[in-house]
Amino acid sequence: MEKRTFLTKKRKSMNNLKKHPSSFRDPSGFVFEYEGKLYRQVNKHYADDYDLLLSSGLYDELLKGGKLIAHQALQQNLTGSNDWYVTLLPEQIQFISYPYEWCFDQLKDAALLTLDILQISLKHGMVLKDATPFNVQFVNGKPIFIDTLSFEKYNDAEPWVAYRQFIECFIVPLVLSSYKSTDFIRQLQLNPDGLPTSFAAKLLPFKSRFRLSLFLHIFLPSNISTRKKNASSARHTSFSKQKMLNIVDDLQSLIRTLKPRRLYSVWNNYYEETILSNDYLQAKSILVTKWLNELQGNIAIDIGTNTGAFAVDASRRYKNVIAVDTDELCIDELYKKCKTGRRENILPLWVDITNPTPAIGWANVERAGFISRLNADLVMALAVIHHLVIGSNIRMKQVVDIFKHITNLLLIEFVPEEDPKVAEMLERRADIFDEYNQQHFETSFSEEFNILKKEVIKSSSRVIYLMQKK
Repeated sequence: MEKRTFLTKKRKSMNNLKKHPSSFRDPSGFVFEYEGKLYRQVNKHYADDYDLLLSSGLYDELLKGGKLIAHQALQQNLTGSNDWYVTLLPEQIQFISYPYEWCFDQLKDAALLTLDILQISLKHGMVLKDATPFNVQFVNGKPIFIDTLSFEKYNDAEPWVAYRQFIECFIVPLVLSSYKSTDFIRQLQLNPDGLPTSFAAKLLPFKSRFRLSLFLHIFLPSNISTRKKNASSARHTSFSKQKMLNIVDDLQSLIRTLKPRRLYSVWNNYYEETILSNDYLQAKSILVTKWLNELQGNIAIDIGTNTGAFAVDASRRYKNVIAVDTDELCIDELYKKCKTGRRENILPLWVDITNPTPAIGWANVERAGFISRLNADLVMALAVIHHLVIGSNIRMKQVVDIFKHITNLLLIEFVPEEDPKVAEMLERRADIFDEYNQQHFETSFSEEFNILKKEVIKSSSRVIYLMQKK
């Protein structure tokens, strides 16, 4: 009877366990969800390297520097796997973002963090076997490495096994963003394993060949990859630690000099030039701050954040704020503010809410879509509704549907049809928006939300609403 009870409990435990869909490629271990928390199993295959990570002092140094996520080791085989060695309970991250949702400086900082970790690892006799930006997340305004199983014992007879991955996942997107456009960061959504050096070599200007770092890390590998190689003539050459460190130094120097190439942005000077008036902005700020001071929670989302003025207000009352905008320059400016420590609990992301990040990868579940990752206590959609309905032809009912799935509270601004900005938008297109009016707005949202508060913003005809999902 006791044995049957034990087996029943074990079966129930397994039923509550869900293996993470993005964690299946590494034989060293995997991530799984159990009772609402994410765990990582270390397999016997990785036992020696895991023990070295701890005994060498590498884990402690990375932890002290805030470079690697902390974990608690548990001697519980939660999965029941025969390959189990130890279970890790890592520090839980509130929101997972992906590299193709980052601005230039976020990807740049993630690259520098990866190289910094590699340098420190070499001091402790270890090396990174993986160098993908998917191993990095942003917590408290800074990048942090999350894959505890990416470290292995260093072999001074071999080159860095993750060199090519680093070049294609970090260097190529950053270099193309510097010489061409930051839109190349978005290419990581289509090519999560990185952009080939041959792809970059065709797009970069001829003069870039004379830059030694680019020649060594992009043009030379591109030429080698296109040649036919005779396997029988290949010779084994040693690869010293000093050579490795020289490469890391060169990559760091290259990355630090890169700056994004951008065209003029209308939105990054929105508060200075394109608002209705300073009186409107001040009145809106006072009203939003007043209402936010009556709220609090875990996660707030600011849609159409611009450079984050209202995200900063929300960050004083909510533990985590996800600030999204379709303008990469705005997100980059906000990120720079956040990482200086002014508002560390804001996560700026380069996301277009009208075309949010889709699910990608194996079986379309390996990397979750942006909307499916959202579960907010509060959504702020200030001066956004006219861009959705008029600018993108999204029906009011569809706007309601997306908000009801991602939030409990909604702080939203309605911009009426007589507003100068709406009139300006309609000058460039036919007015086919008969349903765009305040009455239809309130009727549509009232089907799913209760209107708790409503107030006209002084010096404008715009109206702020605080709503709660029914």
